[in-house]
Amino acid sequence: MVTAEQLMIEAGLRPTQARTAVLTTLINSHTALSQPEILNALQGVKEIDRVTVYRVLDWLQENALIHKISTEDRAWKYQLNSPKRSFKTPSSSSPGMLNNHGHAHLLCQSCGTVLCIHELAAHIPQAIFDTYQVSNIEISLKGLCPDCQKTTAVVHA
Repeated sequence: MVTAEQLMIEAGLRPTQARTAVLTTLINSHTALSQPEILNALQGVKEIDRVTVYRVLDWLQENALIHKISTEDRAWKYQLNSPKRSFKTPSSSSPGMLNNHGHAHLLCQSCGTVLCIHELAAHIPQAIFDTYQVSNIEISLKGLCPDCQKTTAVVHA
């Protein structure tokens, strides 16, 4: 498994303690995490506070290592970009598009869990990009995760 430091070095970026800690937390998570969830996971790590985590998340996103996902409660969750799935239009030189991704997300409307579905990617005709200046692409599927389905089934039984 690739480490946070390896990802940054391979991207030509300089790892720091804070960057490595935040990126490692996202690498080890099976779901997207909010800034408070990341901060909670890093409790006890010296020199990491709320502002540091926000700055690192912005830096990681600017450098296309992670992406952010808007949730039902208008909060952001962050998840590692899949190296082979980074979204870039065929003829795009727009820096804004380089930081986006073209896959779908599953959002649980009960517990707020967010999962990336890399198998469902955006297939957008080049004509769209030739006509419009696209700055963001989001594909979201909303419903109940397996755990919340079980809880709902027990309540209604």
